[in-house]
Amino acid sequence: MFSQKQTILAPMAGLSDRPFRRLCRSFGVDLAVSEMISAKGLVYGDRKSRVLLTPDKSDRPYWVQLFGSDPEIIREAAQIALQAGADLIDINMGCPVRKVVKTGAGAALLRDPQQAEAIMRALDRTPAIPYTIKIRSGWDAKQTILDLFIEMAGTHNAKALTCHPRTATMMFSGCADWRQLTDAAQNAALPVIGSGDLNDPQTAIEALARPGMAGVMLGRGSLGRPWIFREIRELLQKGIQWSPDAELKLKTILKHGDLLRDEYGEKTGLLLYRKHLAWYSKGLSGASAFRKNLFTLTSFSELESAINNLF
Repeated sequence: MFSQKQTILAPMAGLSDRPFRRLCRSFGVDLAVSEMISAKGLVYGDRKSRVLLTPDKSDRPYWVQLFGSDPEIIREAAQIALQAGADLIDINMGCPVRKVVKTGAGAALLRDPQQAEAIMRALDRTPAIPYTIKIRSGWDAKQTILDLFIEMAGTHNAKALTCHPRTATMMFSGCADWRQLTDAAQNAALPVIGSGDLNDPQTAIEALARPGMAGVMLGRGSLGRPWIFREIRELLQKGIQWSPDAELKLKTILKHGDLLRDEYGEKTGLLLYRKHLAWYSKGLSGASAFRKNLFTLTSFSELESAINNLF
């Protein structure tokens, strides 16, 4: 699965949902990870968690991300996900958001390597569960865990490791330290995927060319730009600076609205669509006035009319 230079859509809560994953698939992303799902929620039958788990028909291979801190709960949740059609399980060990960290999950595991390893060991027990882990480079600048986590993941047969080379305390400030990640990846016994500050095709290509990189994972760089995966592929494979024309952009944006309405219904779909439209409109002539008016519109028909006027 990780044998070539791949582009991957990152797991983003409330954003990398089924509609957005389908759009990115249509533009050639190699792999797409689900939104972050609570392992405990799956095990205890939480309805929202089960809904998040349901794959889109285009989700193949289907890569599901779980978060939690209890090894046996995560193992059981992973088995539930596999039974629901997942092909691969990603364990979040890097989310710095307080409500996740305070439960001992996400980036809290960077401060507790023994617990992180216990999770990997549980997933690697017979029968082994195909899994990956996603981390940050450490909790803060005083802590160095990247080499340790790469070693543990390799020892316990993880299929790959993704690292966003910022510390947890940095959140999204400062710059991702790609040099640190490259140094660690070159000696890794498993595929290493890089994430962070990949906001344009050229930067993604440069990251893919770094020694030891099996792939790149794009999160914020894909918001309002799901076609970035085709832009990267055209540049990587053909050396072509491709970009969608206005007609294709408009078609894609309107399609996203249709997918959101089908997925969530009129009310929730509308709220989510307005959020995405703020990203889609960046850089367009008249975008400032469009965004100012955006949150006064209360129906899909009004939004579609405003979008057509913008283009």
